[in-house]
Amino acid sequence: ITSPTALVFPVERIVAALAERGIDTIVDGAHAPGMVDLDISRIGAAYYTGNCHKWLCAPKTAGFLHVRRDLQPMIHPLAISHGLRLPRRDRSRFLLEFDWTGTVDPTAYLSVPEAIRVLGAVLPGGWPALREHNRALALAGRAAICAALGVPSPAPDAMIGSLAAVPIGDGSAEPPTSALYCDPVQDALRERAGIEVPIIPWPVPPRRLIRISAALYNTAADYEELAREVAVLLASRATSPS
Repeated sequence: ITSPTALVFPVERIVAALAERGIDTIVDGAHAPGMVDLDISRIGAAYYTGNCHKWLCAPKTAGFLHVRRDLQPMIHPLAISHGLRLPRRDRSRFLLEFDWTGTVDPTAYLSVPEAIRVLGAVLPGGWPALREHNRALALAGRAAICAALGVPSPAPDAMIGSLAAVPIGDGSAEPPTSALYCDPVQDALRERAGIEVPIIPWPVPPRRLIRISAALYNTAADYEELAREVAVLLASRATSPS
């Protein structure tokens, strides 16, 4: 799942096509856990990383690295700690090395099972219902913004998860001053309407996107308000003297 453009790619097909050509794949699946029905074994990538603080709502720093079993002997943590020489036989050497790397606080990791349980119990349909709720809301939010700006949907519905991005009018040709984007429209939305949403330079300035997220605590009215505010801001900037 791409971050700036918020597109869900058919990663299982991509990994299989590359494997046929003898190419190992590392998948940056930061947004996938909790957003899509994720089966890492079925995907079959050599390496897969994911975050648990996004759509699983676990604390920040909770994430994981999955290494295909045949490649695990080649991978070691950056900090070699207690597990390197342990004589235990009940766990793989890979797990022994990564289980405890010195002074790392494991609290965030230990909370992940409870986060999965809690979110899975919020709606009667469990995780499938939660994912579908968020996706439907993201599609509705995208539709509201597209309608307000008079632009077509930039990607098929099938490529949308709990995020959606829409191109907006060009901004400054200067590179962003921060990794957090800090576009003037982003700042104005926060100051004018109390709305926090990233305006992302893409593919290069002055082109840019607005990217929305959809979670259980959001409503359709949130995106309708956002769409109105964005349209007003862009119109005012287009008519203001340079």
